Amino acid sequence: MFAEIPTFMTTILPALNRLCVILLFSLFFLNGNAQSPTNLTTNITLTAPTETDFGPSAFFSSTVQIIAAFNTARRAEETQLGLPANSLGNLTLPANYATFSPNDRALYLINQERIARSGVTYPGTTAVLGLPMEATESALINTAQTHAAFMVANNVFSHTGAGGSGPFDRVEATYPASCLSGMGYSENIYVACTSSPSTPTFLVEQAIFNWLYRDTAAGWGHRKAVLIQNTDIYTSPPLQGYVNDHGSASSEGFLGIGIASTPVGSYSASCSGSFAGHVVVMNIADPTADASCTFNTTDALPVHLLYFSGASRQGKAVMGWSTGWEQGSLGFDVLKSRDAQSFEKIGFVRGNGTSSETNTYGWTDEDVIPGQTYYYRLRQIDANGRTELSKLVAVNIESTDRDVYLFPNPSADGRFTLVASGSDELRIQLVNTVGIELPVRAVAGDASTSVIPRQVLAPGLYWVKVRDAKGRVQNVLRLLVGH
Repeated sequence: MFAEIPTFMTTILPALNRLCVILLFSLFFLNGNAQSPTNLTTNITLTAPTETDFGPSAFFSSTVQIIAAFNTARRAEETQLGLPANSLGNLTLPANYATFSPNDRALYLINQERIARSGVTYPGTTAVLGLPMEATESALINTAQTHAAFMVANNVFSHTGAGGSGPFDRVEATYPASCLSGMGYSENIYVACTSSPSTPTFLVEQAIFNWLYRDTAAGWGHRKAVLIQNTDIYTSPPLQGYVNDHGSASSEGFLGIGIASTPVGSYSASCSGSFAGHVVVMNIADPTADASCTFNTTDALPVHLLYFSGASRQGKAVMGWSTGWEQGSLGFDVLKSRDAQSFEKIGFVRGNGTSSETNTYGWTDEDVIPGQTYYYRLRQIDANGRTELSKLVAVNIESTDRDVYLFPNPSADGRFTLVASGSDELRIQLVNTVGIELPVRAVAGDASTSVIPRQVLAPGLYWVKVRDAKGRVQNVLRLLVGH
């Protein structure tokens, strides 16, 4: 048994200035930028006991069930929305996933769902951005836990909290005003009813599944809050999402999860008779780039992947990726597929252990056929045996390649790899549109050079000048920065 109510965004926002901000931001982001995923058409049904289904005695009892349920739901989403088969990929969980805290499990699972939709084009919109959330944050966790405890203590199931506060009030009170960007979403709540007072082991996974795949009664408001990217164009007016201005350009946003349970028969707000109530609260927040703001964050992932891209060069598939930091990283398995479903390991690249520096990596696959398309992904492995899969990249092998090109282009934050054949020594210059040269750090590899700007770049057009050993300009390439 379970019950849900819509997120607070479904009510009228109390402050007119907040609505104005949302409208302004929404108009900006509607201008051709990547958007959030589309709503489903119907709720998704699971098969018990392989995938389980939810009731007083049926909950996720193993990671095997979780994986089966979410992969079944992804296949159903592809069918409902007319997406290519297996375009959302398959969920995998680290071997020690069950040992994570509920907050770290929620962050990992939600981020896997967000990343799975990266680059997918849903009906009526452009490709989804697919950025993961940056971290869980202790103050936001406390906010979520406080509201979960309030609901249990006061026998209510509502977004209205202590003193009549709403979710926006609680999240905004968590941080100084200069530390928080306005968002159209702030909170999801969920309750499960069981015959036992013991909190189900994977209660947070059950909540996330229902928010994502069984939310038709709430107009998919919970799903939108979980998957929101830079804006939600499926509401009228569109609602503001995350402004990518804090930390790495490859992630944005904080998560906080709170859980509270009641004795059997004491939660008549949602669970009548001989049932106990188990409440889950999810709060999300968008931090600003204000350097004076202090956050206490944790991340369940051992490596922060900045980008993973692939391109065709001289009849080969060339992959490049970069990490913002690594914690106990053993390295990366390079996986390859012809159909985006069945993958084989074709190589391993050693990681940098524990590092707070930006590290760049590459791999070249020569076992390819011109005119064919191949799919690649990374499997990152940490020292504890935990693994994480990256998004897919597709590489169409061209019979003849350009001599010089950049990837990724557009670049999220200005980092890029220059691929140049037939050149032993190159000098790379990054120039803005008014002709000012910007400092960069270049790391040379085999026939490619990874370039990292030494300052934050504003979104827009830049020029990359490629000079030979004598200083003569050989190529001038366009680089777009920003999503």
